[in-house]
Amino acid sequence: MRNLTERQQQVFEFIKDFITMKGYSPSVRDVARHFKMTPRGAQQHIIALEKKGYIKRTRGPRTITLTDRRESVVVPVKGKIAAGQAIEMFEEVDEEIEVPLVMLRGYGEYFALKVQGDSMIKAHIVDGDYVILKRQYTAENNSIVAVVVDERITLKRFFLKDDVVELVPENDAYSVIKCDPKKVRIVGKMIGLIRLIK
Repeated sequence: MRNLTERQQQVFEFIKDFITMKGYSPSVRDVARHFKMTPRGAQQHIIALEKKGYIKRTRGPRTITLTDRRESVVVPVKGKIAAGQAIEMFEEVDEEIEVPLVMLRGYGEYFALKVQGDSMIKAHIVDGDYVILKRQYTAENNSIVAVVVDERITLKRFFLKDDVVELVPENDAYSVIKCDPKKVRIVGKMIGLIRLIK
C-alpha cells in the first residue's frame, strides 16, 4: 500500500475509529462534517484511500470497508471471579482470550474474568465461562457488574435503592447481598460472555 498524506492518514484513522465505535462505516457527509470540509473534499480523500489500497467501497452511502479490518482482539484475563461466594481479589491468571470486535462497545479498557460458581445461572453464566467486562466504576440499575465488597470480588446484578446497594444473584439458592454504597467498588460492567466447549 502506498504512503498517505497527513490529511489522508487523519481521514483513515477517523474511518477506522468510526467503524469500531458504531459498527458501520461513516458517510461522506460524516467525514466532511468531522473535518469541516466540503463533501466534495471528503469524497476526494476517500477516493485516494481506495486507490492506495486502504479501503474498499461499493455503491451506497455507508459502504466503506477496511482492507485489513481485524475481526477480533485479544483481551487479558485478569483473574477469577465468583458467581457464588465472593472470592479473594483478582487471583492473577496469566492468560488472554480472543474476543470478537463487535462485542466491544467503543473506546475503553476491556478485560476478562473467569467465572467460578453458579450464582448467575439464570443469566446463562456458568462455572468456567469468561465474562468480558468494560472497566468502569459506575453502573446503571440491572447491570451485571464485577464488584469488590470487603476486599473480595463477585459478579452480580447491581441495584441502588434508597442509598442501599443490592447485589442480586441469578440463582434462587443464593441471597441478595445488601451493602452501604461506600463499601462497594464497581470494577467493570459485563458486556459479553465467551464459553469454550470442551
